[in-house]
Amino acid sequence: MKITRCLVIFLFWEAAVVAGDVSVSVYEADGTTPFDGRNIIVGTELTLMIRSDSGEYWSGGVFLAGDNRGLGALSARGWDPNTLDWAGSRTEAAGAMATVWEYRDSWLWGCDLYTDSYGVEAGDWFIFDYEATAVGDPNFGFYNYSLSWDEPVSTVAFTQVPSPDFDDDGVVTLADFAHFSSHWLESDCQNSSWCGGADLNTDTVVDMQDLALFSDYWLWGASETEPSSDPNEPGGEEPPGEDPNQTSSITYRIVNPQLLQEITLSLGESTTLYVDKVTDGEGNISMFSVEVNISDPNLGWIDNTPYDPNDPPGPGTARILAEPNRLTEFDYWGPGSMQEEGIVLSGSTWNEGIYDGALASFIYTCEGVGDVILELHDWGSYNTENEKVYPQTEYLIIHQVDPNSQQTMMSGGASESLAVQSDQNTQVAEFDLEETLLWLDEIWNDENLKLQEQIPEKEWQDFIDRVADPYGTSN
Repeated sequence: MKITRCLVIFLFWEAAVVAGDVSVSVYEADGTTPFDGRNIIVGTELTLMIRSDSGEYWSGGVFLAGDNRGLGALSARGWDPNTLDWAGSRTEAAGAMATVWEYRDSWLWGCDLYTDSYGVEAGDWFIFDYEATAVGDPNFGFYNYSLSWDEPVSTVAFTQVPSPDFDDDGVVTLADFAHFSSHWLESDCQNSSWCGGADLNTDTVVDMQDLALFSDYWLWGASETEPSSDPNEPGGEEPPGEDPNQTSSITYRIVNPQLLQEITLSLGESTTLYVDKVTDGEGNISMFSVEVNISDPNLGWIDNTPYDPNDPPGPGTARILAEPNRLTEFDYWGPGSMQEEGIVLSGSTWNEGIYDGALASFIYTCEGVGDVILELHDWGSYNTENEKVYPQTEYLIIHQVDPNSQQTMMSGGASESLAVQSDQNTQVAEFDLEETLLWLDEIWNDENLKLQEQIPEKEWQDFIDRVADPYGTSN
């Protein structure tokens, strides 16, 4: 069965999935380099292109369904408040009256696509962004509505593996290698931590197999060509961390009414929490879509049903609060795509930037003892010029206690209590230290990697020393 699946995926990358005269192809994030069908790490971004070799009217869609919504994010481009569709995802070839309408519910997440009836031409019609957000084997359906409204004519599948970009800076470098080595030979790694993510193959031990997987993605995210000083010339991309689209002045965070980002709750206690926007000034975004998820759904839950002003106090409590001049018909709240206990919240304003402060609110209820992190994910934010912006996101830590228990919580907070500590008494996998050190020496001297041009020799030697003596027993 596995061999058959691999063969199908291989054929897909060799020839685009075809639905009549319309096909969908996958490219790297640059939109021009064909995707090679490899396994992709969490955080990888790709581009989807829908094109046709005929100039006939067509309608269809691309959708992530069910559990696939928690594994990848399929995003349209350039919301246009005048046409009320995603104008950035349709091209001139699709015709002046082509439309891209987003559709989301508790099962489907994607876009309906319609070309113009008269002005359509052969060529590239629609373009979308895809981001791998979790480990798994997601697929999305490609629909041709002239054939069926509810059955895809084909599916596009990916295999997504854990990310070795541990510091989440968009590139796998020595800093990530140092994090990996700090967990070297740890065992009894378990789900939700996997020894700080270093157990890349999730077999409970950080060993040579994980090191081999890490090396497969060494320098992932780095530009393969040296950028020129002029970003308008070929090869003139901005260096990592200086993407001109990045808007670091905007921050989304989860807070309580006192704007705290670390709180304590007792068993059974509920509290109102807010998705809060902070910038250097007001009016940086006009549309947002965020998701809040619970690190351990066994310990609490979010009321993801909408507040009804006609029936206070509810049953629902989730509210969209963005101001001013909000387009309430585009408000959205509902179960999170990554887990049903989470919540997705979306809203937009009309021709005016959203004020700083609360974008939305919801009620969280504590149901178990332990530390919980409410994680925040930005699915798509746009400014008043219909350009995508990239806010920073900050989480909330909740220490959950039983007031009737004599147990005390760890003072280290959620980051420590959620981490799985290695058991030094547990037998670890056999490891050939000499072979590993020789292999790392080959990496250092590999002329193709050009590692010596990017990493100071002392830093590399410090890493080698940590691999050779992971527990510092020689000191």
